[in-house]
Amino acid sequence: MVQAIDKAALQKFATEFNQVPAANVIKNSVAQNGIYQSSKTLKSQIAMDPTFSIELETGKVADQKRSGLCWVFAALNTLRHPMQTQFKIKDFELSQGYIFFWDKLEKSNYFYENVLNTADLPIGDRKVDFLMATPQQDGGQWDLVCGLFEKYGVVPKSVMPDTASRTNSSELNQVLNLKLRKDAVKLRQLVNNQVSQQEIAMQKEQMLSEVYRMLVYTIGEPPTKFDWSYRDDDHNFHREQNITPKEFYKKYIDLNLPDYISTINAPTHDKPYNHVYTVEMLGNVVGGRPVRHLNLELKDFKQAAVAQLQAGEAVWFGSDVVQRSDRKAGIMDTEIYDLDGLFNIDFNMTKAQRLDYGESMMDHAMVLTGVDLDNEGQPTKWKVENSWGEKVGTEGYFVMSDAWFDQFVYQLVINKKYLPEQLRQAYEQEKDTPKVLAPWDPMGALA
Repeated sequence: MVQAIDKAALQKFATEFNQVPAANVIKNSVAQNGIYQSSKTLKSQIAMDPTFSIELETGKVADQKRSGLCWVFAALNTLRHPMQTQFKIKDFELSQGYIFFWDKLEKSNYFYENVLNTADLPIGDRKVDFLMATPQQDGGQWDLVCGLFEKYGVVPKSVMPDTASRTNSSELNQVLNLKLRKDAVKLRQLVNNQVSQQEIAMQKEQMLSEVYRMLVYTIGEPPTKFDWSYRDDDHNFHREQNITPKEFYKKYIDLNLPDYISTINAPTHDKPYNHVYTVEMLGNVVGGRPVRHLNLELKDFKQAAVAQLQAGEAVWFGSDVVQRSDRKAGIMDTEIYDLDGLFNIDFNMTKAQRLDYGESMMDHAMVLTGVDLDNEGQPTKWKVENSWGEKVGTEGYFVMSDAWFDQFVYQLVINKKYLPEQLRQAYEQEKDTPKVLAPWDPMGALA
């Protein structure tokens, strides 16, 4: 049945609008202040007071600036917290640019491999279109950054500082994606012309050499060995000479990365709980650590985060940060805006519905550094270390309500020892044979 909007319907709409109490007052407020400022609640601002019963020592927040590297910043922040305490280096930062460089190179190679693997599919096939829509981007997930740490190690920020393209990556992404798409044309042609595998490998290697050159120009050349000196908080001087990035990781961080796994809360029918999932065509380091998610019920998901914080460890997490949040105030709360009251419309959806219908997915990674527990030991709000600098929130730290956690937190990185035995066993039994999700599945979204 096709039904257009006719004059009678328009008249009905206008009549119903004029019957809304205070309709003109609401209209004027929204016109002048916008939707969110007009619906902002005082109740939420009072409830989200930034005090917590469990709070880790951290330090000054970092600033990703105009790049999509929140997942890298969150991971490096997770690494640097214990390092700052152990070695007494206040406000120390690891180089985000170093990881950025290797991620771009590895993502380019991963793209080329996916192009070759799908070269027999026609243009217009959904997988091919998915690849070409975004050959590479800044975003990532926990397993992707672990693959980079394991292969390349880390370096201090002073050894590989920021460049213009690290702090504002739009130009680099635009030009690099242009190159990758053009190379995709050639690679598909080589396969379709039945050129030898050796010739294809040579052509791909040359393409990667060109990508490497672009990255050195824009991000800087990553060191293979470096010297580094620092003065600790007790004013003692220290010097490292001729150390490699992997040696630096081993000496100063030495986090056993295989112990830390991605857990998700995805309450959709296609993902039964307590099973392991991966995502097709999602990765960066070819042959490196694959993406694996253990899907947990919300109560197990949340309890794992509490247990890790209680043990003094921060928690890397992925969420949909734009939902019901006030960036300037640093508040993430389902009650921060009364949209239902403003428009007299029920906007509520379940977490599963938002995932299934494209209303929400993970788009930002941050770090849990505290939690406030009530008298029964249940969380009421969480402290969040963001990577947007000190001018937002409380010196860069946000407060997240427990209700917001329930609805918009999708991924937590948990040390397996904080999971119950049956969940550890479930992960170990399926980690090498996970269910493969489609490339466009929301659990493949990049933070």
